[in-house]
Amino acid sequence: RVARGKRGGGGGGGGGGGAKMSEAERMEEEMRNLRDDGKLAGSNLLSFLHWLGMLIFSSARYKEAFWGLVAITLLFRWFSCTVAALLAGLFATLASYKRPPRPEGIPLAPMGLDVLLGRPIQASKDVPGLISNNNVTVTSFGDKYILAYRQSDVHFPSGKTRIVVAHSTDLCSWSVEWTYANGCDLREVLLFEIQGKLMLYFFSLKPAHGQFKPLHIFYTTSKDGKAWQDPEQVCYEGEVPWEIKVFGEGADAVAYKSSYLGDHYGTKEVLVLFEFSKDGLKWEPVPPCTKESSAVYRGGISEVSFEFTKAGDLVALGRNEDGDTTGFGTQLFYAKRESLGTWTHLKVCLPWRFDSPRLASTSSGEILLFARYAPNRYQWAPSWIDFGHQKIINLVMCSLFWKSAAVYRLAPRSEWGEEGAGAVQLIRCFEGSAGDTGFFSVTRERGAKDADGWVVANYTSTTCHSHAPWIYGQMMPSHVYVFRCRAVATAGSSAAS
Repeated sequence: RVARGKRGGGGGGGGGGGAKMSEAERMEEEMRNLRDDGKLAGSNLLSFLHWLGMLIFSSARYKEAFWGLVAITLLFRWFSCTVAALLAGLFATLASYKRPPRPEGIPLAPMGLDVLLGRPIQASKDVPGLISNNNVTVTSFGDKYILAYRQSDVHFPSGKTRIVVAHSTDLCSWSVEWTYANGCDLREVLLFEIQGKLMLYFFSLKPAHGQFKPLHIFYTTSKDGKAWQDPEQVCYEGEVPWEIKVFGEGADAVAYKSSYLGDHYGTKEVLVLFEFSKDGLKWEPVPPCTKESSAVYRGGISEVSFEFTKAGDLVALGRNEDGDTTGFGTQLFYAKRESLGTWTHLKVCLPWRFDSPRLASTSSGEILLFARYAPNRYQWAPSWIDFGHQKIINLVMCSLFWKSAAVYRLAPRSEWGEEGAGAVQLIRCFEGSAGDTGFFSVTRERGAKDADGWVVANYTSTTCHSHAPWIYGQMMPSHVYVFRCRAVATAGSSAAS
């Protein structure tokens, strides 16, 4: 473990022996000890900038402020200042009209593959004072769709947060069936069905706006999606679940979970865990990982989505927001079906972030990625400065650029090379998605005749222009929307193996 400076970036797998505590248990204990540390990236600067950003962007009277300044210059007969202020406002407005082009490093997917989207349907409810509706999950259960999402007064950790579960039979009308709050922030909801019961996972955070301190993972179960058991704690303290997928049916069903445990937004490393379960409660590392050495990656990766190819191999994509020896941005992973717990990765990260990733496979074997679209490179800071300062600069600059939501094609492993150039290929953006957006959940459409029809859930800011900075969108109202979605591929277009 690297105590200071640049974190290690490397795969896990294999066994370790003799230790009284496993590496995950040691990390769990370390995270308990850091809960009262209010610093981000080892500094109070990010916390201060976060407070300042909330103060500035929570206001909605920017026009009044601008014209007030112009009036002041006229009042004191600073005519040259008045002209300068008007020209500055004009030039700033004109500059905001230009949309940056798609980066050359994110190529277009082959034209033989397309994704068709239906109209967006608002699924979250308007509740006074709780304007932030986000972090969504959707699934089908029985004869209905069930959706869960986070509802709060702000995007950032808040004690006013609650989990909302809603039902629909037609995707148009949604009824709230269950809510839960415990005084902490709650997010990263995950719905899945196993052994005939519906399960809901989520985790709690310390309710402090300028911090990210995970506390516990909770689960609850239901037989009908309406009556839910009292949530109970599960998994490691401080662990953050990102994706749970169930493969197989009945007694043969197996759930796989990707999660992370560590000092996210801190100075120490983060462990990526990949585990399986037969009941959705008791989780074991996927071999050859063991309890003693359970991480498939150690470094700066947090959110990881995974999918299996037609050959049974695993591909995964993870956000490298904290950075490590492979860089900052996005990391790609691969594991052979004979050893799903042995993950290999790119030598160097992709320099762009594909936040909140969700991978899904088509009937032809294509792997689609639903994720945030950010046309600016995440690796903004020069690599020659101190690693901690690189992290701070990258985080700040990322918050000041605009974001959207998109669906991409993930090229086959054979085309990645050592650095993954061109491996993530843009298919299309989601229209109307702006500000704070790009957190997907994907489930198969009920009644679809093939595996290429989905229902996709996403959230977006509702009062932002497309060029609004991410931090601005995070302060504005947001809602959850569902779309019907269909992948269309011409004959022979699949490149998946």
